[in-house]
Amino acid sequence: MNPFRLSTRLRPPAGRVGVGAAPAAVPVPWLVTARSASGVIEVAHIGETPLLSVRFALAGRGMLGLSLPRTVHPGERLRVALRGAHAEAVSGAPDGMLVLRWFQADGTELLWPIAL
Repeated sequence: MNPFRLSTRLRPPAGRVGVGAAPAAVPVPWLVTARSASGVIEVAHIGETPLLSVRFALAGRGMLGLSLPRTVHPGERLRVALRGAHAEAVSGAPDGMLVLRWFQADGTELLWPIAL
């Protein structure tokens, strides 16, 4: 697995606000398996447990199709396509960043940035 350090955020329990101690480093359970010049990226879940509310976000120029949260099980793959009049330019833009977001079973949200 990729040893990249992940950004995390805890979902507070109902009726309680605040964040506990800093979380420990977590291995990234994703692997980029394909990229195309037309802006399509495919990632595979290489972890051991299902991941909840998985979705993509795009930072930088371009548009990203609607990314509804879903549960992804080990071995499953997700594809995302960058859209727009200049999708090819978006995938090579220096300010472009695709962010994969998900929750673990304990409620911890993790973010994994993917450089375009």
